[in-house]
Amino acid sequence: MRNWTPLSQKLGFFLLVLGSFTLPASALNLNDSVALKYTYRPDQVSVIPLKDSKGKLYLPLTDVAKFYGVDVKFDAQNRRIDLSKGANKVKLVLSQPMFLISNPTESFPTEPAEVVSGQLAVTPVTAQDLFTAILGIDVQYQPDQQVLIAGGVKTEAIKTEIVAQEQKTPLTAPSVPASVIGARGEEEPVVVRSGPTHKILSANAYSVGRIVIDAGHGGRDIGARGYDNRYFEKQATLAIALKVAGLLRKQSDIEVLMTRNRDYFVTLKGRTQFANKHHADLFVSIHCNSTPRSKVNIASGTEIYVYSPKASSYFGNVETAEEMTTDSKFSFANDLHYQAYKDRSIKLAELIWQYIHRNLGQHMRHVQQRNFYVLGRVDMPSILVETAFISNPKEEFKLRDSDWQDKMARSIADGILAFKQVAEGSANGR
Repeated sequence: MRNWTPLSQKLGFFLLVLGSFTLPASALNLNDSVALKYTYRPDQVSVIPLKDSKGKLYLPLTDVAKFYGVDVKFDAQNRRIDLSKGANKVKLVLSQPMFLISNPTESFPTEPAEVVSGQLAVTPVTAQDLFTAILGIDVQYQPDQQVLIAGGVKTEAIKTEIVAQEQKTPLTAPSVPASVIGARGEEEPVVVRSGPTHKILSANAYSVGRIVIDAGHGGRDIGARGYDNRYFEKQATLAIALKVAGLLRKQSDIEVLMTRNRDYFVTLKGRTQFANKHHADLFVSIHCNSTPRSKVNIASGTEIYVYSPKASSYFGNVETAEEMTTDSKFSFANDLHYQAYKDRSIKLAELIWQYIHRNLGQHMRHVQQRNFYVLGRVDMPSILVETAFISNPKEEFKLRDSDWQDKMARSIADGILAFKQVAEGSANGR
C-alpha cells in the first residue's frame, strides 16, 4: 500500500524549506541572543534571534512561546498559526499584518509573521502584541538590553527613579504663552485655579497632587473622523476628559487642571507649556485611535503610550502630525525627560491598562512607546491614552455612549489614584 503524506505536512515542509532559501539569515554573532524573562519570576532563557535577507530582526516564535507556556499550532495549508494558553487564543496568518484574538473576537494590526531560516518567526513588535494578548500582562521588548520581558515596573524602580531625579539638575520648563488661539482664531485665555506646587521635596517626599488632563484636539482641529464622518475625535476626548477630571476632583488632596474644557483649539506647544508652567505632577492626554481604511477597518481596542525617541509600534495611529519633528535643538531635552520619568510613566500606563482591561473588557496592546510631542515636552511623568478606534463602527458606538464614557473615565481615574499610592508609597519607603 502506498504511503501517502498528508498535504498539509508537505506544504509545511515546503514552506520551511522555501523560507530557509528565500529568507536566509544574515550573519549573526554567536554571542548575540535575546533574553526571555519575567519581572516577577526568576526563570530566564536566551534565544538566538533571526535575520532575513534585508537584515530585519526576528525572534523564533516556537522558542519564545515555549518559555512563556504558550501552545503553537501551524496549519501549513492555510498558512495559519494558532497560539493559546488557557482560555486565551490568538490567530494569525503568515505574511498578513493582523492578528485575531478570541473572547471577544477582535482583530488588531501588527507586523506579519514570516518563515525565516526555516522557522516561524515574528518581529519583537509582534512578539509584544501576541504575548501581551495571550498572557494578559504587559510584555515589552527592550532593544538596548536585548530582552523580552513580561510583567510591569516594580515599585523599587519607581523609588530609584525618584531619588535619581532629585540628585540631577532640575529640568527647565519653557515659558508659557499668555493665551492660546480659540476655534475662530481669537485669543482664548487659559484660566486656572491657584494652588500649591507639588514637586519632589526630598527623596522621602514625593507628592502627586496636581494633575493635568489633556483633551486631545478641539476647535478647528477635529482629530480623527468617525466611520460615518459625523462624529469627531475632539468630541469624544472632551467628553471623557471632563468625566476623568470630575472624578479626580472628588479627592481633597488632588488639584485637576485641563488644557481645554470646551470646544476650542489649543496648540500642542500650548498644552505642554501649560502643564510645565503649573508644575503638574502628571500629564494624561486622552485621544481616540484610528486606522486608514485602506489598511485595516476593523482594528479595535485601547492603546496607551509613553514617550520614547523611537516608536515601538508598527501601525501607529493617524496622528503623525502630533509626533516630534527632527529638531536637534530639543532632542537632548526630550531625552532627559524620557530618562527622568520613564519608569513612572510606564507604571502609570500599566495601572490604567489594568483598570481599562478589567472594567471594560477592551483588548489591550502592550504599553507602547512613541515620540509624541505632548509627551516629550512635558517635565513630568506623562502618558497618552488611545481610548478606542473611532474608525471602527462598533468602537465609534462605544465612544458615543455616555455609559461607556463613564466606565473609561472611571478606569483612567482609578489608574491615576492607584499610581498616586504606589509613587508616594515608594518615596516614603513603604
